[in-house]
Amino acid sequence: MILEGDPLVPKEELDIDARLDAAGAAVLAEISRTDAKSGVLLTAFSLPLAALVAAVPGKPLPGLSAVLVGVGTVGLVVAMLVVLLVVRPRLGGHARGSFLYWSLCTAEELLADLQAPADRAAHVVHLSQIARRKYRGLRLASDITAVALVALAAALLTALI
Repeated sequence: MILEGDPLVPKEELDIDARLDAAGAAVLAEISRTDAKSGVLLTAFSLPLAALVAAVPGKPLPGLSAVLVGVGTVGLVVAMLVVLLVVRPRLGGHARGSFLYWSLCTAEELLADLQAPADRAAHVVHLSQIARRKYRGLRLASDITAVALVALAAALLTALI
């Protein structure tokens, strides 16, 4: 283990080790964050869909209620598909400073990549673009889900009236 301030270890080697640790942590954080989001969102969006599958088949519904249930069900399915697209790995565009780029490097190329300060900034930009794309997708899925749940609530009200 390399300790900061060790007179036998050149400062450049310490900088590379710190960058390698940070790069590894960033990759692991992205993987963990994606897995957590996909599980939580797909579970949350599937609960109303599961209730529909359990409650609706074989039950006669008035015309408007049937249409609203259909709209709500389609909305929930579309929202789930959007979430799946959000968490689906994009393996194209091997930007420098990314784990996709590093997967194609030798150890020497990885060290050279980590030594370039401009590439670190590009990596942060690349990760920010990924995060922005994911959040736009999540917002879209949330909006679709909100409309679907309103349609389902309206279906329930029209069925009770």
